[in-house]
Amino acid sequence: MLIELEKARTRKNVVRIFREELDGPDSWSDGFVVDANEEMVLLQLVDDSVRLNGYQILFLEDISDFAHPAPFNDFQKRVLALREEDVADPEVDLDDLAVLLMDISEEYGLVTLHREEVEPDSCEIGRVIRADAVTYELEEIGSDARWFDDTFEYDLYDITRIEFGGAYEEALLMANEDMGEDSYELSDDYPDDDRAEDEQ
Repeated sequence: MLIELEKARTRKNVVRIFREELDGPDSWSDGFVVDANEEMVLLQLVDDSVRLNGYQILFLEDISDFAHPAPFNDFQKRVLALREEDVADPEVDLDDLAVLLMDISEEYGLVTLHREEVEPDSCEIGRVIRADAVTYELEEIGSDARWFDDTFEYDLYDITRIEFGGAYEEALLMANEDMGEDSYELSDDYPDDDRAEDEQ
């Protein structure tokens, strides 16, 4: 598989990757192979509107099948060329998962982490503030674009998919930065009235 992924990268073709056990037979990822090693592949995603939309890292052991080139490769490449959207290497190192998470958080501000074998219907978005060979600590951001007051620790190798640099992560960061003092969730330990009294 690694040889075929490298061919796709060299030929600059869109690939379609399936993870049937995790996603089912009717879900896939379309994207350009930016980098790959014996454990992971880094894609720059092509979304349904035929735009480059962030990056995704998948684990080769989870991949059930992939098509090279993808079924609509010629169309997708033509539209991207007309839109002057070019594949870009985010220059992250796939060799060490803990270092990878820290680098993405530092360079892109947010990373989306899926643990589909543990939590198949949800994901966590935030910035990794610590990672070692076993666990990582995540400062999470909610769907209202506010940071949680607490950080959360997870098992490193529960991660099954990593995404970053996409439109949704960008939207969360933009909204959060615009909130100023309201950029953090109000702690349950400090009801609105108590905080208001403290600030007077």
